[in-house]
Amino acid sequence: MYRPYGFLVTYPMMRACTRAEFLKEGIDGEFPAAVFDSYYWYSNHELSKKAGEIAGEYLKKKDIFTLTRQCEERHQTAKQGVIRLLDDKETDPFVLFAQVMELMRPMNVYVWVAHASEEYYMPLLKEAAKNYVSANEIDKFVGDVSFPSKKNAHVLLEEDIHVGMSIEELQKKYGWMKARTSAGFGIGYTLDEIETLRQEILSKKPEERFVVSVPDDLRQLVSEVQELVYLRTYRSDALYDVYFTAQPIFSRVAKFLGVKRLDYCFPDEIMAGKAREYPISTAILQYGDDVVVCDSIFKPSVEEKKEFTGQVAWGGRVRGVVKVVQRIEELGKVKEGDVLVTNMTIPAYISAMKKAVAFVTNEGGITCHAAIIAREMKKPCIIGTKIATQVLKDGDEVEVDANLGVVKKL
Repeated sequence: MYRPYGFLVTYPMMRACTRAEFLKEGIDGEFPAAVFDSYYWYSNHELSKKAGEIAGEYLKKKDIFTLTRQCEERHQTAKQGVIRLLDDKETDPFVLFAQVMELMRPMNVYVWVAHASEEYYMPLLKEAAKNYVSANEIDKFVGDVSFPSKKNAHVLLEEDIHVGMSIEELQKKYGWMKARTSAGFGIGYTLDEIETLRQEILSKKPEERFVVSVPDDLRQLVSEVQELVYLRTYRSDALYDVYFTAQPIFSRVAKFLGVKRLDYCFPDEIMAGKAREYPISTAILQYGDDVVVCDSIFKPSVEEKKEFTGQVAWGGRVRGVVKVVQRIEELGKVKEGDVLVTNMTIPAYISAMKKAVAFVTNEGGITCHAAIIAREMKKPCIIGTKIATQVLKDGDEVEVDANLGVVKKL
């Protein structure tokens, strides 16, 4: 999976995989192994299966609802803690930096908790679905019943706009959302952008959320999966919200060290006062309790392809012009009838998704954001292609055959 995140974000994530870090959150588990190399996350079927088995054991002791509450509590503690640190102009900035990273530490654990829990729940729900729908309808059924009942940040933003919250208040509460695709290190929404977003949301008729009938004996399992889908979006929203809030502290440290940005440095070196910006071709390897930094060991390459495949989230076949979106600030280039191509969608992409005729993503499963919105909007969608943003570029004309799961250049 391609994720262009710096090492200040990815290294603490790797440290959070370990059993020692899980146990600090009262969770007897771990993520068995992970590799981040040149902006790519690597995994395989056996690793995912093992992660699901481990998740199954800790979910018996701490259910998914408890884990979500813990994540929400850590988010609020970290956010308020960072806000207090912002007012401290006397303390050494390196001490403030270390305190920020400690506040962030537990939140990284929930990145892996949600990922591993998905590997546990999805096979269970797919197997149970066989009793109610045909084989070719299982993915759609699972995706439909997994729509979370809890509201994510974008839904709350829309609600606050409709009740008349001022653009100043909206910016303070939701400005971080623009920086989400850069792991909290981008520029937040300006007041003018918030006003544009407000006008756009007010001019649109609210989407009606579909309701799917759930068999009685699946209600408990479905409610747990819905909680997991909510947690999967919330845990990353929370993480990047706090990183964004802490940017003034990071900027102070970067200025002192003489580096342009801290997000391409490693936290341990920053705290030692000898940070340097590492090249993209750097790898972080985690296995058990060991985390190692080294030069790149994989050389990902994408051959020139005329077509490639992925998983169908919603059927249909359309043609359109590609618009590749890697960051929120690029959403404006998506026009009516374009094909939105991205690593993965997030709630802030909704305005562009309404204009697009189809969605194609590198990442995602049947309960991912792109799949959920495709079913709501009834637009062709192919997810999990792994290579869409590397193969396609702005202006390419493509056919998206979401009946077969094939994207073809024309």
